[in-house]
Amino acid sequence: MTDAARLTSDPETDRRLMAAALRHGRRNQGRTHPAPSVGALVVRFDSGQPVVVGRGVTSPAGLTPATVAALTEAGEAARGATFYTTLEPMMRHGDGYSETDALIAAGVTRLVSAMDDPDPRRTRSGYARLREAGIDVTAGVLGEEARRAHAGFVSVVRDGRPHVTLKLAVSADGMIGRKSGERMLVSGPEAFRRLQMLRIESDASLIGIETALVHDPSLAVRVPGLRHLSPIRIVLDADARLAPGSALVAGAHEVPLWLFVGPEAPPSAVARLEEAGVTVLTVGTGSGGLDIRAVMRHLAERGITRLLVEGGARIAASFVGQGLADEVVLFRAPVVIGPDGVRALAGGALSAIERSPRYRIVEDVSLGEDRLIRFERTT
Repeated sequence: MTDAARLTSDPETDRRLMAAALRHGRRNQGRTHPAPSVGALVVRFDSGQPVVVGRGVTSPAGLTPATVAALTEAGEAARGATFYTTLEPMMRHGDGYSETDALIAAGVTRLVSAMDDPDPRRTRSGYARLREAGIDVTAGVLGEEARRAHAGFVSVVRDGRPHVTLKLAVSADGMIGRKSGERMLVSGPEAFRRLQMLRIESDASLIGIETALVHDPSLAVRVPGLRHLSPIRIVLDADARLAPGSALVAGAHEVPLWLFVGPEAPPSAVARLEEAGVTVLTVGTGSGGLDIRAVMRHLAERGITRLLVEGGARIAASFVGQGLADEVVLFRAPVVIGPDGVRALAGGALSAIERSPRYRIVEDVSLGEDRLIRFERTT
Protein backbone atom coordinates (compact mmCIF):
# COMPACT_ATOMS: atom_id res chain seq x y z
CA MET A 1 0.00 0.00 0.00
CA THR A 2 1.33 3.48 -0.84
CA ASP A 3 1.93 6.19 1.79
CA ALA A 4 -1.07 8.09 0.43
CA ALA A 5 -3.24 5.00 0.78
CA ARG A 6 -2.09 4.50 4.39
CA LEU A 7 -3.10 8.05 5.21
CA THR A 8 -6.58 7.46 3.84
CA SER A 9 -7.25 4.05 5.38
CA ASP A 10 -8.77 5.38 8.61
CA PRO A 11 -12.33 3.93 8.72
CA GLU A 12 -13.90 7.01 10.28
CA THR A 13 -12.35 9.28 7.64
CA ASP A 14 -13.67 6.96 4.94
CA ARG A 15 -17.17 7.08 6.42
CA ARG A 16 -17.19 10.89 6.66
CA LEU A 17 -16.02 11.33 3.08
CA MET A 18 -18.41 8.67 1.77
CA ALA A 19 -21.26 10.45 3.56
CA ALA A 20 -20.23 13.59 1.67
CA ALA A 21 -20.19 11.67 -1.62
CA LEU A 22 -23.69 10.34 -0.90
CA ARG A 23 -24.97 13.86 -0.18
CA HIS A 24 -23.42 15.08 -3.42
CA GLY A 25 -25.00 12.23 -5.37
CA ARG A 26 -28.42 13.12 -4.02
CA ARG A 27 -28.28 16.47 -5.83
CA ASN A 28 -29.49 14.93 -9.10
CA GLN A 29 -31.69 12.16 -7.73
CA GLY A 30 -34.85 11.97 -9.80
CA ARG A 31 -33.17 13.42 -12.92
CA THR A 32 -30.60 10.81 -13.99
CA HIS A 33 -32.81 7.85 -14.91
CA PRO A 34 -32.21 5.26 -16.19
CA ALA A 35 -28.79 5.67 -14.55
CA PRO A 36 -28.39 5.98 -10.77
CA SER A 37 -27.38 9.36 -9.35
CA VAL A 38 -23.84 8.48 -8.25
CA GLY A 39 -21.73 10.81 -6.11
CA ALA A 40 -17.94 10.87 -6.37
CA LEU A 41 -15.06 12.74 -4.71
CA VAL A 42 -11.36 12.97 -5.53
CA VAL A 43 -9.45 13.51 -2.27
CA ARG A 44 -5.81 14.27 -1.56
CA PHE A 45 -4.08 13.73 1.79
CA ASP A 46 -0.82 15.57 1.15
CA SER A 47 -0.83 17.28 4.56
CA GLY A 48 -2.41 14.35 6.39
CA GLN A 49 -5.83 15.98 6.21
CA PRO A 50 -8.35 15.32 3.45
CA VAL A 51 -8.67 17.97 0.74
CA VAL A 52 -11.39 17.47 -1.88
CA VAL A 53 -9.97 18.39 -5.29
CA GLY A 54 -12.76 17.04 -7.47
CA ARG A 55 -16.51 16.43 -7.14
CA GLY A 56 -18.83 14.62 -9.50
CA VAL A 57 -22.47 13.63 -9.76
CA THR A 58 -24.22 11.77 -12.58
CA SER A 59 -25.62 14.33 -15.00
CA PRO A 60 -29.33 14.53 -15.95
CA ALA A 61 -30.41 11.57 -18.09
CA GLY A 62 -27.19 9.83 -17.09
CA LEU A 63 -25.28 11.39 -19.98
CA THR A 64 -22.09 12.03 -17.99
CA PRO A 65 -20.95 9.60 -15.25
CA ALA A 66 -19.92 11.05 -11.89
CA THR A 67 -16.42 9.63 -12.48
CA VAL A 68 -15.94 11.86 -15.54
CA ALA A 69 -17.09 14.98 -13.72
CA ALA A 70 -14.94 14.35 -10.64
CA LEU A 71 -11.75 13.47 -12.55
CA THR A 72 -12.23 16.39 -14.92
CA GLU A 73 -12.51 18.84 -12.03
CA ALA A 74 -9.49 17.34 -10.28
CA GLY A 75 -7.28 17.30 -13.37
CA GLU A 76 -3.65 16.44 -12.54
CA ALA A 77 -4.46 16.60 -8.83
CA ALA A 78 -6.12 13.16 -9.23
CA ARG A 79 -2.67 11.55 -9.56
CA GLY A 80 -1.87 9.91 -6.23
CA ALA A 81 -5.30 10.73 -4.82
CA THR A 82 -8.10 8.62 -3.33
CA PHE A 83 -11.37 8.28 -5.24
CA TYR A 84 -14.64 7.93 -3.28
CA THR A 85 -17.67 6.66 -5.17
CA THR A 86 -21.14 5.59 -4.05
CA LEU A 87 -21.24 2.76 -6.63
CA GLU A 88 -18.64 0.36 -8.03
CA PRO A 89 -17.04 1.80 -11.20
CA MET A 90 -18.05 0.08 -14.42
CA MET A 91 -15.54 -1.52 -16.74
CA ARG A 92 -17.60 -0.58 -19.79
CA HIS A 93 -20.70 1.56 -20.35
CA GLY A 94 -23.01 1.03 -23.31
CA ASP A 95 -21.33 3.93 -25.12
CA GLY A 96 -17.93 2.30 -24.66
CA TYR A 97 -16.70 4.57 -21.85
CA SER A 98 -14.74 2.76 -19.13
CA GLU A 99 -14.76 4.24 -15.63
CA THR A 100 -12.06 1.83 -14.49
CA ASP A 101 -9.74 2.77 -17.36
CA ALA A 102 -10.33 6.47 -16.62
CA LEU A 103 -9.37 5.98 -12.97
CA ILE A 104 -6.24 4.05 -13.93
CA ALA A 105 -5.23 6.68 -16.48
CA ALA A 106 -5.82 9.47 -13.95
CA GLY A 107 -3.34 7.83 -11.58
CA VAL A 108 -5.53 7.44 -8.48
CA THR A 109 -3.89 5.16 -5.92
CA ARG A 110 -6.91 4.11 -3.87
CA LEU A 111 -10.63 3.61 -4.45
CA VAL A 112 -13.28 3.61 -1.72
CA SER A 113 -16.72 2.38 -2.79
CA ALA A 114 -20.03 2.23 -0.94
CA MET A 115 -21.67 -0.66 -2.78
CA ASP A 116 -21.05 -3.26 -5.46
CA ASP A 117 -22.67 -3.06 -8.88
CA PRO A 118 -25.97 -4.95 -8.36
CA ASP A 119 -25.89 -6.48 -11.85
CA PRO A 120 -24.58 -10.04 -11.34
CA ARG A 121 -22.90 -9.87 -14.75
CA ARG A 122 -20.68 -7.03 -13.49
CA THR A 123 -20.52 -7.36 -9.69
CA ARG A 124 -16.98 -6.73 -8.41
CA SER A 125 -15.47 -6.88 -11.90
CA GLY A 126 -14.65 -3.18 -11.67
CA TYR A 127 -12.79 -3.75 -8.40
CA ALA A 128 -10.86 -6.64 -9.93
CA ARG A 129 -9.72 -4.49 -12.86
CA LEU A 130 -8.53 -1.74 -10.52
CA ARG A 131 -6.67 -4.17 -8.27
CA GLU A 132 -4.95 -5.65 -11.32
CA ALA A 133 -3.67 -2.14 -12.06
CA GLY A 134 -2.26 -1.81 -8.53
CA ILE A 135 -5.02 0.39 -7.08
CA ASP A 136 -5.97 -0.33 -3.48
CA VAL A 137 -9.75 -0.97 -3.15
CA THR A 138 -11.96 -0.69 -0.07
CA ALA A 139 -15.62 -1.62 -0.63
CA GLY A 140 -18.77 -1.52 1.46
CA VAL A 141 -18.29 1.81 3.25
CA LEU A 142 -21.79 3.09 4.21
CA GLY A 143 -23.22 0.33 2.05
CA GLU A 144 -26.69 0.41 3.62
CA GLU A 145 -27.01 4.15 2.96
CA ALA A 146 -25.85 3.62 -0.62
CA ARG A 147 -28.41 0.86 -1.19
CA ARG A 148 -31.12 3.31 -0.16
CA ALA A 149 -29.72 6.02 -2.42
CA HIS A 150 -29.51 3.64 -5.38
CA ALA A 151 -32.65 1.64 -4.56
CA GLY A 152 -34.23 2.39 -7.93
CA PHE A 153 -31.24 1.15 -9.90
CA VAL A 154 -31.03 -1.97 -7.73
CA SER A 155 -34.75 -2.69 -8.11
CA VAL A 156 -34.69 -2.46 -11.90
CA VAL A 157 -31.63 -4.72 -12.14
CA ARG A 158 -32.85 -7.24 -9.55
CA ASP A 159 -36.64 -7.21 -9.97
CA GLY A 160 -37.25 -5.67 -13.37
CA ARG A 161 -39.40 -2.88 -11.91
CA PRO A 162 -38.95 0.55 -10.30
CA HIS A 163 -38.46 1.06 -6.59
CA VAL A 164 -41.85 2.20 -5.25
CA THR A 165 -42.46 4.77 -2.52
CA LEU A 166 -46.10 4.98 -1.47
CA LYS A 167 -47.16 8.32 0.00
CA LEU A 168 -50.19 8.40 2.31
CA ALA A 169 -51.54 11.48 4.11
CA VAL A 170 -54.01 10.20 6.70
CA SER A 171 -56.16 11.58 9.50
CA ALA A 172 -55.98 10.40 13.10
CA ASP A 173 -58.67 7.84 12.27
CA GLY A 174 -56.86 6.52 9.17
CA MET A 175 -58.76 8.39 6.43
CA ILE A 176 -57.32 10.13 3.36
CA GLY A 177 -60.34 12.36 2.73
CA ARG A 178 -64.13 12.52 2.65
CA LYS A 179 -66.41 10.41 0.48
CA SER A 180 -68.47 13.48 -0.39
CA GLY A 181 -68.53 17.24 0.05
CA GLU A 182 -65.75 19.78 -0.26
CA ARG A 183 -62.21 18.54 -0.72
CA MET A 184 -60.09 18.77 2.41
CA LEU A 185 -56.35 18.90 2.98
CA VAL A 186 -55.49 16.28 5.57
CA SER A 187 -51.90 17.31 6.29
CA GLY A 188 -50.28 20.69 6.90
CA PRO A 189 -47.71 22.93 5.18
CA GLU A 190 -44.61 21.13 6.51
CA ALA A 191 -45.87 17.82 5.11
CA PHE A 192 -46.66 19.58 1.84
CA ARG A 193 -43.04 20.76 1.57
CA ARG A 194 -41.76 17.26 2.28
CA LEU A 195 -44.03 15.94 -0.48
CA GLN A 196 -42.45 18.37 -2.95
CA MET A 197 -39.03 16.93 -2.09
CA LEU A 198 -40.36 13.41 -2.63
CA ARG A 199 -41.53 14.47 -6.09
CA ILE A 200 -38.21 16.12 -6.93
CA GLU A 201 -36.29 12.96 -5.99
CA SER A 202 -38.58 10.63 -7.98
CA ASP A 203 -38.40 9.77 -11.67
CA ALA A 204 -42.18 9.58 -11.90
CA SER A 205 -45.31 10.11 -9.80
CA LEU A 206 -48.41 7.91 -10.21
CA ILE A 207 -52.11 8.20 -9.34
CA GLY A 208 -55.29 6.39 -10.35
CA ILE A 209 -57.99 7.87 -12.54
CA GLU A 210 -60.45 8.35 -9.66
CA THR A 211 -57.99 10.65 -7.89
CA ALA A 212 -57.45 12.53 -11.15
CA LEU A 213 -61.18 13.00 -11.71
CA VAL A 214 -62.09 13.96 -8.14
CA HIS A 215 -59.16 16.22 -7.24
CA ASP A 216 -57.86 17.40 -10.66
CA PRO A 217 -54.22 17.58 -9.42
CA SER A 218 -51.27 18.74 -11.50
CA LEU A 219 -48.68 16.49 -9.73
CA ALA A 220 -46.05 19.08 -10.64
CA VAL A 221 -43.52 20.39 -8.11
CA ARG A 222 -45.20 23.40 -6.54
CA VAL A 223 -42.16 25.29 -5.31
CA PRO A 224 -41.39 28.61 -7.04
CA GLY A 225 -38.53 28.15 -9.48
CA LEU A 226 -38.43 24.33 -9.19
CA ARG A 227 -41.28 23.28 -11.46
CA HIS A 228 -38.71 22.09 -14.02
CA LEU A 229 -37.73 19.38 -11.50
CA SER A 230 -41.20 17.84 -11.64
CA PRO A 231 -41.29 14.07 -12.20
CA ILE A 232 -43.03 12.41 -15.13
CA ARG A 233 -46.73 12.22 -14.21
CA ILE A 234 -48.49 8.87 -14.64
CA VAL A 235 -52.22 8.06 -14.49
CA LEU A 236 -53.71 4.57 -14.50
CA ASP A 237 -56.85 5.02 -16.60
CA ALA A 238 -58.12 1.79 -18.13
CA ASP A 239 -60.91 3.47 -20.14
CA ALA A 240 -59.11 6.73 -21.07
CA ARG A 241 -61.54 8.84 -19.03
CA LEU A 242 -59.08 11.63 -18.26
CA ALA A 243 -60.52 14.91 -19.52
CA PRO A 244 -58.50 16.86 -22.11
CA GLY A 245 -59.26 19.99 -20.06
CA SER A 246 -57.81 18.61 -16.81
CA ALA A 247 -54.86 20.21 -15.02
CA LEU A 248 -52.75 17.15 -15.83
CA VAL A 249 -53.36 17.37 -19.57
CA ALA A 250 -53.02 21.16 -19.58
CA GLY A 251 -49.40 20.81 -18.49
CA ALA A 252 -48.50 17.85 -20.72
CA HIS A 253 -46.32 19.88 -23.07
CA GLU A 254 -44.31 21.22 -20.13
CA VAL A 255 -44.16 18.19 -17.82
CA PRO A 256 -44.52 14.74 -19.46
CA LEU A 257 -47.78 12.91 -18.81
CA TRP A 258 -48.09 9.17 -19.39
CA LEU A 259 -51.50 7.50 -19.40
CA PHE A 260 -51.81 3.74 -19.04
CA VAL A 261 -54.99 2.42 -20.64
CA GLY A 262 -56.49 -0.99 -21.26
CA PRO A 263 -56.88 -2.64 -24.68
CA GLU A 264 -60.58 -1.70 -24.76
CA ALA A 265 -60.03 2.04 -24.25
CA PRO A 266 -62.07 4.07 -26.80
CA PRO A 267 -59.78 4.99 -29.74
CA SER A 268 -61.41 8.43 -30.06
CA ALA A 269 -60.63 9.29 -26.43
CA VAL A 270 -57.07 8.03 -26.82
CA ALA A 271 -56.61 10.12 -29.97
CA ARG A 272 -57.83 13.31 -28.24
CA LEU A 273 -55.42 12.83 -25.38
CA GLU A 274 -52.49 12.10 -27.69
CA GLU A 275 -53.28 15.26 -29.67
CA ALA A 276 -53.03 17.18 -26.39
CA GLY A 277 -49.49 15.88 -25.81
CA VAL A 278 -50.23 12.85 -23.60
CA THR A 279 -48.20 9.67 -24.08
CA VAL A 280 -50.75 6.83 -24.07
CA LEU A 281 -49.50 3.33 -23.23
CA THR A 282 -51.58 0.15 -23.41
CA VAL A 283 -51.28 -2.76 -20.96
CA GLY A 284 -53.44 -5.75 -20.15
CA THR A 285 -56.15 -5.83 -17.52
CA GLY A 286 -57.10 -8.17 -14.71
CA SER A 287 -60.00 -8.60 -12.32
CA GLY A 288 -59.15 -5.37 -10.50
CA GLY A 289 -58.37 -3.18 -13.49
CA LEU A 290 -55.02 -2.61 -15.17
CA ASP A 291 -52.31 -5.19 -14.59
CA ILE A 292 -50.11 -3.31 -12.08
CA ARG A 293 -47.15 -5.64 -12.51
CA ALA A 294 -47.27 -5.16 -16.28
CA VAL A 295 -47.28 -1.40 -15.69
CA MET A 296 -44.18 -1.75 -13.49
CA ARG A 297 -42.34 -3.79 -16.09
CA HIS A 298 -43.26 -1.26 -18.76
CA LEU A 299 -41.97 1.61 -16.62
CA ALA A 300 -38.65 -0.16 -16.04
CA GLU A 301 -38.28 -0.73 -19.78
CA ARG A 302 -38.80 3.01 -20.30
CA GLY A 303 -36.06 3.88 -17.83
CA ILE A 304 -38.10 4.70 -14.71
CA THR A 305 -36.24 3.58 -11.58
CA ARG A 306 -37.90 5.51 -8.71
CA LEU A 307 -41.70 5.72 -8.62
CA LEU A 308 -43.74 7.79 -6.17
CA VAL A 309 -47.30 6.49 -5.78
CA GLU A 310 -49.61 9.27 -4.55
CA GLY A 311 -53.05 7.66 -4.60
CA GLY A 312 -55.87 6.96 -4.31
CA ALA A 313 -57.06 4.32 -1.87
CA ARG A 314 -57.56 1.48 -4.36
CA ILE A 315 -54.17 2.11 -5.97
CA ALA A 316 -52.48 2.19 -2.55
CA ALA A 317 -54.20 -1.03 -1.49
CA SER A 318 -53.17 -2.71 -4.73
CA PHE A 319 -49.49 -1.82 -4.35
CA VAL A 320 -49.41 -2.93 -0.71
CA GLY A 321 -51.41 -6.07 -1.39
CA GLN A 322 -49.18 -7.15 -4.26
CA GLY A 323 -45.97 -6.51 -2.30
CA LEU A 324 -44.90 -3.66 -4.58
CA ALA A 325 -44.62 -0.86 -1.99
CA ASP A 326 -40.93 -0.83 -1.07
CA GLU A 327 -41.27 2.25 1.13
CA VAL A 328 -44.29 3.93 2.70
CA VAL A 329 -44.17 7.57 3.74
CA LEU A 330 -47.07 8.12 6.11
CA PHE A 331 -48.08 11.67 7.03
CA ARG A 332 -50.34 11.43 10.10
CA ALA A 333 -52.45 14.50 10.91
CA PRO A 334 -54.31 15.15 14.18
CA VAL A 335 -57.67 15.81 12.44
CA VAL A 336 -60.53 13.31 12.69
CA ILE A 337 -62.71 12.83 9.60
CA GLY A 338 -65.23 10.33 10.93
CA PRO A 339 -67.65 7.92 9.22
CA ASP A 340 -67.75 9.92 5.97
CA GLY A 341 -64.05 9.26 5.46
CA VAL A 342 -62.25 7.23 2.79
CA ARG A 343 -59.97 4.59 4.27
CA ALA A 344 -56.34 4.95 3.21
CA LEU A 345 -56.17 1.38 1.90
CA ALA A 346 -59.71 1.15 0.55
CA GLY A 347 -61.36 -1.66 2.53
CA GLY A 348 -58.13 -2.61 4.28
CA ALA A 349 -56.65 -1.32 7.52
CA LEU A 350 -53.38 0.58 7.92
CA SER A 351 -52.23 -2.26 10.18
CA ALA A 352 -51.25 -3.97 6.90
CA ILE A 353 -48.32 -1.55 7.03
CA GLU A 354 -47.99 -0.36 10.63
CA ARG A 355 -48.16 -3.79 12.28
CA SER A 356 -46.87 -5.96 9.50
CA PRO A 357 -43.55 -7.82 9.89
CA ARG A 358 -42.97 -6.97 6.22
CA TYR A 359 -42.25 -3.34 7.19
CA ARG A 360 -39.98 -1.60 9.66
CA ILE A 361 -39.89 2.05 10.74
CA VAL A 362 -36.75 3.87 9.58
CA GLU A 363 -37.85 7.46 10.28
CA ASP A 364 -40.32 9.01 12.73
CA VAL A 365 -40.33 12.81 13.01
CA SER A 366 -42.69 15.70 13.70
CA LEU A 367 -43.61 18.05 10.87
CA GLY A 368 -45.45 20.90 12.51
CA GLU A 369 -48.71 19.41 13.81
CA ASP A 370 -48.24 16.32 11.67
CA ARG A 371 -46.08 13.26 12.15
CA LEU A 372 -44.05 11.60 9.41
CA ILE A 373 -43.41 7.88 9.70
CA ARG A 374 -41.37 6.21 6.97
CA PHE A 375 -41.44 2.44 6.59
CA GLU A 376 -39.15 0.17 4.57
CA ARG A 377 -40.14 -3.26 3.36
CA THR A 378 -38.06 -5.96 5.03
CA THR A 379 -38.95 -8.91 2.76
